[in-house]
Amino acid sequence: MRFEEALAAPGRLVQVWGEEITDGRRVQAIYSLTDVGAKQLAWRSVPAAQYDALVEELNARGIAIAGTEATCEYVWIITATGVEVYGRRSKVLDAEGDRATLEDGSVIPRADIARIVSFAEPDHVYRGIKAELRSGQAIGLVTEFSTAADAGAGYSRNDLLMETGWTSTLGVAIATWAGAAFHDQIVG
Repeated sequence: MRFEEALAAPGRLVQVWGEEITDGRRVQAIYSLTDVGAKQLAWRSVPAAQYDALVEELNARGIAIAGTEATCEYVWIITATGVEVYGRRSKVLDAEGDRATLEDGSVIPRADIARIVSFAEPDHVYRGIKAELRSGQAIGLVTEFSTAADAGAGYSRNDLLMETGWTSTLGVAIATWAGAAFHDQIVG
């Protein structure tokens, strides 16, 4: 799909920006967000110097900025009242107002959240973001299983750090919504 066609697509659209790449350019992508996940519709390379003007132009068209990182499958949008997180096949988290609704439909009251934690199991395969509740229970909010980490001994801590930077970025946003502390167990 061409970029202009993506901008005219029906439904909720967001703009996602990549870091500056060679020759002073950045990647600008358009995603569609639905209950069946985030789908990239189109992307283009634009001069980094045009970033502010292009963001303003799309904001004026009702296309807000969303976040993602190349090493994760999630796209998130921070709204005036919370944080929404979309995977490839579903909406995984809707933290809005006084509660967070998980992918399976379970609800966590915001007042029950003591801390938001980014984590990785010792084998690095299962990782993501969890909520530690005042009751002592921990609940996974946005998690993944890494097939790369599961592949064997060649997977290092450096690989883990490179692949899980998104957990800090998104974890801080969720903690801000929750009014809770954030702890990054991956970094230490």
